[in-house]
Amino acid sequence: MSDGMDGGIDDEAVVDAIQVVVSELVTNAVRHAAGDEIDVSVAIGCGVVRLEVGDASDVVPRRCAQDTGQEGGRGLFLVEALATRSGVTVLPEGGKRCWAEIELPDEQVHERQAVILSAGLGTRIAIVSRGRPKATVTTGARPVLVSQLRQLYAAGVRHVAVVHAPGDDRHVQALVDQVFAGADLHIRLVPQPTPLGPLDALAQAAPHLMPGGDVTLILGDTLIGDLEELPADSVAVGRAGAARDFCVVGTDADGRILAYTDKPDQDTATERAVVGVYRFADCRLLRTLLADPDPDPGRDTELSALLRKYGAQRSLTAVPVDVWWDLGSYDRYVAANRLSLTGRAGHSFAVTDDGTVVKRGDGALMAAQARWYRSLPDTALGLAPRLLGEGEGWYRIELVDYPSLAELLLFEPLPEATWRLVLRRLIDVVESRLWAPTRREDPGLRAWCERKYVEKTEQRLASWKGWTRVRDERLTVNGVELPAFGEVWPAAVDALRGLAATAGHGSLVHGDMTFSNVLLARGYGTFKLLDPGTTFSDTVGGDIRYDLAKLRQSYAGGYDALREDLFTLRRPNSTNWDLRVFPRPSALAPAGDAVVTEAGFALDEIRLLEAVQFLSMVPLHHENPDRQCALYARGLQLLVSVLEGQAHAVRV
Repeated sequence: MSDGMDGGIDDEAVVDAIQVVVSELVTNAVRHAAGDEIDVSVAIGCGVVRLEVGDASDVVPRRCAQDTGQEGGRGLFLVEALATRSGVTVLPEGGKRCWAEIELPDEQVHERQAVILSAGLGTRIAIVSRGRPKATVTTGARPVLVSQLRQLYAAGVRHVAVVHAPGDDRHVQALVDQVFAGADLHIRLVPQPTPLGPLDALAQAAPHLMPGGDVTLILGDTLIGDLEELPADSVAVGRAGAARDFCVVGTDADGRILAYTDKPDQDTATERAVVGVYRFADCRLLRTLLADPDPDPGRDTELSALLRKYGAQRSLTAVPVDVWWDLGSYDRYVAANRLSLTGRAGHSFAVTDDGTVVKRGDGALMAAQARWYRSLPDTALGLAPRLLGEGEGWYRIELVDYPSLAELLLFEPLPEATWRLVLRRLIDVVESRLWAPTRREDPGLRAWCERKYVEKTEQRLASWKGWTRVRDERLTVNGVELPAFGEVWPAAVDALRGLAATAGHGSLVHGDMTFSNVLLARGYGTFKLLDPGTTFSDTVGGDIRYDLAKLRQSYAGGYDALREDLFTLRRPNSTNWDLRVFPRPSALAPAGDAVVTEAGFALDEIRLLEAVQFLSMVPLHHENPDRQCALYARGLQLLVSVLEGQAHAVRV
């Protein structure tokens, strides 16, 4: 956990208090610890310094009266006097952590925090969770928790507490470590020992909330379109088909909330259903309300009880959201999952009740992709979903509910040996079922490849709106200066022409075989290829090295993380870029390269094509300018790497 502040702590009194409190906590641990190890942690963020000292003893220290002559326990009086809050957490696995928090001056508080309530048992979606935590259930090709954390990060949140059910921490921690290892996002897992509802779950997280700044609260089964648009002291509301299933708010003409009605006895639709996303400006007030004991033994476990109390002191506003998904029950999960299938560059997908998917988009592209499905040889008919219909600007294929290799790479920590087997089998299957049966000599392929590798790349880059700004710039990416595109492109053109000259035999290729377009039936080791590319769609055959380069974009180039916006790109100025990819660097690259080499291909040729593929796809991602720049930086890194003979250029 990082300090989250430039220059550390400037207040001398706070520094002195920290030193005294750490000394007292460590002294207490040394005196009473069972074992030889003591660990100390200091975390600064969201308005407080949190100090923790852990040891192996289960004995909770107790302070004694100040007027006694006992030596032990009096240091705790100092801790309580200097700290804003303090306490002891006894660990389930044994041992304890004594902690204290010291508030920072208000001028040093500038970070946001969030809580995600994912502690429910998820019994209503057990058919899709299959015994796993509901936070890890996938919708829109990614786990719900990943979507929520990605949105929070984009909204400026850097500290998140995730409340989970007992035993779920192993799965949730593995997912968080896998996906956000490289992000400056600090995530704390908080168990809810007993499923007593969302209000109790939030109360479990309260001790870990820093008093400074505000708090965004998200129910674990809710997604909305844009968290950045939610202002402080607001409650997100949206349309619901049946009011009886939700909490419904009443507001004045300015949107200020006047009343909450939990699950009213109404079958009619409402525009004022509370969707499960909230933002509180006053964390101190929120913590005070959560700590306030309720004398009622039948205590209300709904969040509306807290909203009423908070709203009595700070006005809350209802903010309508146009896009939101409720994943709390199977019927709503199914509806949300269908809507979550989104395409790029104006393409759309629709799942139909007869088990098919209709893709719509540019007429020429849809026709080219449908033609690829029709062109599959008999040996490869099972290698792709069946084409069931087509028309102007659309085609229909059967629905295949397998995970993509991209999902497995990003969200499941599979061992390298498994990936080696998967890649070897994929290349063997595609070679025997698709490439080999369609391989034929093609004298015109060399000229075709040269046009596609050189002219297509130049044309694509020229269509990028940001091209004139970066074309002649020498960029520094992650501290490494790179030559300008114009300085390396002539040498790249020579290398690409030499590569094209060796393309004597063509095969029917997929043309966009990144991991996101390869589905795996993991129990059977079979594959389905989706969304073919169009680079070779209007010629008899293509260069199979192009397919292999697309694979390498995923297993070595980090393309899928960039595609999922799991990265940050900071540009202090026009030529100094800092590209940080969130998922931990893949250990798959050497294994994948070994498989490609064993199959008889020259790795430098594959890497050269991979570089120009990154460059060529930049304008296709116009919906996210940062992603365009990230793809360009990655492509330029790889191009320089290949031309200079470096083994790897990607530095994260």
